[in-house]
Amino acid sequence: MKKFIPILLLLAACHSGKKFDQVKVGMHTKDVVALVGEPESKTPMLTVEWWSYKGDNKMLIISGDTVERVVSNLSATQDSMKAAVGNLQNAVDSVKNAGADTTAK
Repeated sequence: MKKFIPILLLLAACHSGKKFDQVKVGMHTKDVVALVGEPESKTPMLTVEWWSYKGDNKMLIISGDTVERVVSNLSATQDSMKAAVGNLQNAVDSVKNAGADTTAK
């Protein structure tokens, strides 16, 4: 019995109690906040806003007052975005270097 107590405590610590599985596309933001609370950060991005719940590894993409997308693995999404930005920066650098080469001639 004593072996099971630490396992139960570990499982309880890993579970935030938030109900992200109930957050659905089309849900109103006030319902989201009532269900899982305010996000740790809100980032405006073009026509949407990204709500980040870093402690829960979740992100919601909000358009107006409505959930447009639920990202269930924030860390993986951030890694993908960093890679895409890196690839874009490399492309920009290549174009700049190519322009500099033709200007120097």
